[in-house]
Amino acid sequence: MTRKKKQELAELKRLFGEPVAYLASITDPATLDLSAALMDRVHDGADALLTMRGHLAEQHRYIGGLPFDVRLVLCMWLMDTDLAAKLIRAVYAKA
Repeated sequence: MTRKKKQELAELKRLFGEPVAYLASITDPATLDLSAALMDRVHDGADALLTMRGHLAEQHRYIGGLPFDVRLVLCMWLMDTDLAAKLIRAVYAKA
């Protein structure tokens, strides 16, 4: 694992908490009950976190208010941005 990847993982653990970050790292997206509504909430969450960049306490409060499934998928999305496109394609393929 590269130094940059380790730093990103450490930041995600601080932001989402160790349990969510760990689950996000081992969860197979195929096992999730994804929907267009869930992916919209995840996308909105990513946008919100970007607008709060540099304000860790505000980001932490925001994440704490999200339902668990949104937090998990959002963490997965941030761990692997390529995954975001795959998740969205999978959801709309089901529709």
